Amino acid sequence: MAELSVLIVNYMTWNECVLALRSLRHYGPTRPDGAPMPYEAIVVDNLSPNRTPDGVAAVERELQAIREQQRDPEAGRLILHGENGGYSKGMNLAYAHARGRWILVSNPDLLFTPGLIQKLQRHLENDPRAGIVVPKGFWDTDFMGRLPPNTLPTIADAVITTLGEFSRTLSRWHARRLCRSWLRVWLAERPVALPMMSGCLFLVERRFFDAIGRFDEKFPLYYEDSDLSVAIRRAGRTVTQVPDAHLVHFVNRSGMSDPETMWKRHDQSRELYYRKWYGRFGAALLRWSRWLLSSPRLRRWKKAPPHGPMVDLGASAQKPVIVLPKRCERFLLLMSLDARFYLSGGVFGSGDRWTPSDVMFANFGCTTFYYKAYDLTGGRLQEIGQWKFRCLSHLGVPVPQAEAQAAAGAGSGGGA
Repeated sequence: MAELSVLIVNYMTWNECVLALRSLRHYGPTRPDGAPMPYEAIVVDNLSPNRTPDGVAAVERELQAIREQQRDPEAGRLILHGENGGYSKGMNLAYAHARGRWILVSNPDLLFTPGLIQKLQRHLENDPRAGIVVPKGFWDTDFMGRLPPNTLPTIADAVITTLGEFSRTLSRWHARRLCRSWLRVWLAERPVALPMMSGCLFLVERRFFDAIGRFDEKFPLYYEDSDLSVAIRRAGRTVTQVPDAHLVHFVNRSGMSDPETMWKRHDQSRELYYRKWYGRFGAALLRWSRWLLSSPRLRRWKKAPPHGPMVDLGASAQKPVIVLPKRCERFLLLMSLDARFYLSGGVFGSGDRWTPSDVMFANFGCTTFYYKAYDLTGGRLQEIGQWKFRCLSHLGVPVPQAEAQAAAGAGSGGGA
């Protein structure tokens, strides 16, 4: 019988789901003595509009291979859900069919790597303080682009980000503060407690997952991981990153497919989260924030990013080349879809220039990317430049200028 259950919710990501399942089959869990651990994979499709016979068959073939590998007719299951009730509802449906003591919650747009599951599981088994364990996240198979640790939404976060729209000084201070927090996590060589988990992949023990209430199905998309993180901390446990467990996550492939629905559900979930954990004050805070940001009277006081000089690299289907103003023994390059740099991936390097590898560039979406470089020489954090680049390539395929402009208007994104 399966001891570990891998739960995946799919939406418009059939190809990515196939690759995730294939990597799971190659790098499945093991027991402490190194022997294979019986596991199962349960995939719920949330009524994908592209639910074609070919897509279904491709996922079924991978699940059949897992059933054969595990010699268990129930070790691979595809549930074709009759509704799209959101990520939380789809994940709880998968969980209802899970048999394992250990629950591995996973997105479909990722790759399992050698030792990933074992390292997470050994830590969770041996650390009684840990409620959930997560890996270090990368967004390319070269393990160069580091994913940012999520920022737990708080009252202070909402106030700072709102007022930061009217103050370049405050906005830059907040971005620098976030960068310092990411650096601590990116450079950690020992397990570290995080204020918040990322819902793309985490491991939890079944009894604890039940005790904190599993996923709250009121959240249609996003903020379900914020919600769980608060519940974990209030239960007296930690969200712990295991630094030598590495994950490749291609980031938001489902969201790319339908950005309008993605943002609508994001905003709904944000309001639910603040109301749930901060009550009437949280709801009033969001109304205050929306009023400030949308008021015509205050529009002229808003300080649109970028908050400082930015070099325009133009638009191209070729890889960008960023030339630093000086040679650095070590630098950090932030990469973001947000010119304020409130959520950024990170790349470390040395020298006086940077360009993505072919493998990394194949993950770029057709959108505008913003870069900020810091000189880390001697342990300092000195900002040395900002750039923007309009990518005319989508997942490795050049995009005509007209289609790129249409995509920009629809708010599509990619990369980190």
